[in-house]
Amino acid sequence: MRIHMALFFVVALAATALAQSAATRAKFYGQEPPPEAEQPRIPDLPPFSPDFSIDLGWHSRNMREGWTRCDGPVGTLQAEFSESGAYLGFWGAYDFTDRVNRKWHFQDTRLYAGFAMDFINTGTFGPVTIDLSWTYNHFLDHTTDDNGELGLTLALNQLIHKGRWLGAVSLGLNHNYDDEESWLDLAGRITCLLDENGRKSIVTTLHLYWGDTAKLQALTDRCVNGNAFYAAVLQTEFEWHLTDHLTLSPYLALSSAPDRRARHAAKDSPMDSSALLWAGFRFGWQF
Repeated sequence: MRIHMALFFVVALAATALAQSAATRAKFYGQEPPPEAEQPRIPDLPPFSPDFSIDLGWHSRNMREGWTRCDGPVGTLQAEFSESGAYLGFWGAYDFTDRVNRKWHFQDTRLYAGFAMDFINTGTFGPVTIDLSWTYNHFLDHTTDDNGELGLTLALNQLIHKGRWLGAVSLGLNHNYDDEESWLDLAGRITCLLDENGRKSIVTTLHLYWGDTAKLQALTDRCVNGNAFYAAVLQTEFEWHLTDHLTLSPYLALSSAPDRRARHAAKDSPMDSSALLWAGFRFGWQF
């Protein structure tokens, strides 16, 4: 009986010891309690802070990729909404020289959307941006010419940063999936800051456009076959940030066709020539 009672007490003490919590055993035996497992912290979502901008402009002629859309003065309106790299926008050219049913209208409009992301920043040449975009082109007088485009642009936003001089380059690949046209846009930009706070600057850009056979035939009324650099556009603008939200940008631009066949086709066009000079200004609000 005594043996049975002794075994009972031994088993009871063992069960009591096992039933004790880790903190109780640590306190009783003078040991530090084991660290509690940390609960995974759910990261906070970034605040929703969309940007909205409106851009009004006047141009002595409506140009696209160095070729004329309208050889008379036009006004432009651009509105864009963006958030966390995603953007949605509208652009329209208002032709003051043409009327439809005795009313002026936007003759050339574009609805576009896309997503831009910075994915490399070495600290030497700044972030590398990749931009995926979609554009729908609508023409009021020629709705059968409506078409859609897909674009992919890779940009080095800060290739040069010395004092007040900034430099950037980009390469864009575009494809019109309705007209089966493809073209490249190789661009370089040099910015000279005129003051310490960066409110006034001179921005010079150079665009070189290369197109495939379908693109060249569409631009030249099927007079040019093969691939070619069909346009080079040099533009200089004075960018003045009047306030934190208002910007005024007058500019002067020159375009020419590097390829001889494209130059000859431009000379034969009623709206284009071997070299074109035009000017304008843009006035933008950033909200």
